[in-house]
Amino acid sequence: MKVCSLASSSKGNCTLVYNEKEIIIVDMGISVKELEEKLLRLNLDFQNIIGVIVSHEHSDHVKGLSGLNKKYGIKIYVHYNSLDGVMNRTKIKKDAFVKFADKFKLGDFVIEPFEVSHDVFCVGFNIYENSNKISIVTDLGYTTTGVVERLFNSRLVILEANHDENMLRNGNYPAVLKSRILSKKGHLSNISSAKVVVELAQHNVKQILFGHLSEENNTPDLCYNTICSYLESVGVIPQVNIKLDIAKPYGIGPIFVIK
Repeated sequence: MKVCSLASSSKGNCTLVYNEKEIIIVDMGISVKELEEKLLRLNLDFQNIIGVIVSHEHSDHVKGLSGLNKKYGIKIYVHYNSLDGVMNRTKIKKDAFVKFADKFKLGDFVIEPFEVSHDVFCVGFNIYENSNKISIVTDLGYTTTGVVERLFNSRLVILEANHDENMLRNGNYPAVLKSRILSKKGHLSNISSAKVVVELAQHNVKQILFGHLSEENNTPDLCYNTICSYLESVGVIPQVNIKLDIAKPYGIGPIFVIK
């Protein structure tokens, strides 16, 4: 199994999970043209796409779905609690969707959704290929013990580190938006994400890819340095006890080989 982020920011999110014969798209927050160009650069065959799984209805996760469905007719897998919202956003007909509620199989992969706290219904995903497990969890205001435990023993966790709280509080966003982002139904800050990493480092997680960074309220360097400082303060050595990377907002990220 391989994992590659194609885009990760507040403006668009898309991740590939694939093997030699099958590709799953996790969220489609980029255009079809951009997806086609990036698959070509990765030497991946568009015909190997077996489905798109969607975390929630917000446009930075679904804005490319309409074009993808219209051009290729690829099935879209969505939690039944998100179906109406995604349909309203995308204007895609209901028969293009496959609803899920619990764990399901998609090709060689097993998809395990779990609910997270956001201002619309939203899920994270554990994705398995045989004994290998990866996790993708963004767009959540806080983490419960149950959510963090879902990530234990993942070979790779893609984890939100959306904002620096000081940048957000002192920035130009209107007060109502700041309040939303900082709430339990908003997004994880760098420090909140760092606290999750401490737990994961103690439960057999060796690689984190931080994603969904706000371009207005965070920077890659600030995110990385803040998290590293926090880890060091509690005795976790970055890049030794656990490896850390940051997803690119628009470009193709590193390819993680899970075996």
